[in-house]
Amino acid sequence: MESVPAPVQILCRQCSAPLPVEQGTQFVICEYCGTTNHVDKGRTVLHYAVRSTVREGEAEAALRRWMAGNETVKGLDRQAKIAKPTFQHFPMWLIRVSQADKEVIYLEPAAALSVSELKQVTIPASDLEPYDHTMDPDAVEATVPYKAMLGWLGGEHSVKEQDIRELSLVHIPIYIFKYTLKDRQYTALVDAAAGRVFANIFPSKWEAPYLAIGAAAFIVYFIASLVPSGGYLIGAGAGLGLGVLIYAVAIVVLAVPIFTIAATISAKV
Repeated sequence: MESVPAPVQILCRQCSAPLPVEQGTQFVICEYCGTTNHVDKGRTVLHYAVRSTVREGEAEAALRRWMAGNETVKGLDRQAKIAKPTFQHFPMWLIRVSQADKEVIYLEPAAALSVSELKQVTIPASDLEPYDHTMDPDAVEATVPYKAMLGWLGGEHSVKEQDIRELSLVHIPIYIFKYTLKDRQYTALVDAAAGRVFANIFPSKWEAPYLAIGAAAFIVYFIASLVPSGGYLIGAGAGLGLGVLIYAVAIVVLAVPIFTIAATISAKV
């Protein structure tokens, strides 16, 4: 089985001191001897990490705010039983490529991932710093091979290996939350750097009542829109005027029960 290429440490060509290579830079000045070093990042796997700034309690609070949002079922933040989260540094391939004279950044999980939405995480270059091996106890080992990542880039985005300008392995901090609702378990991830919540499957709002209301409102208003035409056929100009008046009153009268029903359902679903 193909292994993941080991991230390397870049050394100064003059004094061999380690260089703090930042994302997006091609020239690095050695802090010890002042030598300017050119770094070919397209042929080197750099290893970075994002520091955790969100505490466990803050992460759970972010999760509950998301649960109370518009996408989830009513009362999920109060009814869900949330277990103690697991903290880890999860590996992601971060690839900078040149396409059509523009720089594009792609993210791909470097290990098995149960919540694919994590690929939508944003990693500002300013948040990256060289990987610190004190993170090893919480770090997930990268298991997605380099060639598999290249295959994904080529198949999904038509990116060729020669287009890669910079390749990095980035460990991002996340909290993995397991929670249950009505004896069913769900998983959500919270970005421990920004507090953003990611989830694939969750108790979402039931859309059927809203679709039924929409269909009923369409039918009712369509019938009401025929009143002016009927008035014109019956009494020409005078009938048309009366029909328009009746239609205007009907719009206002019908809006009240439709809005009331929609508000009631929204409070319960």
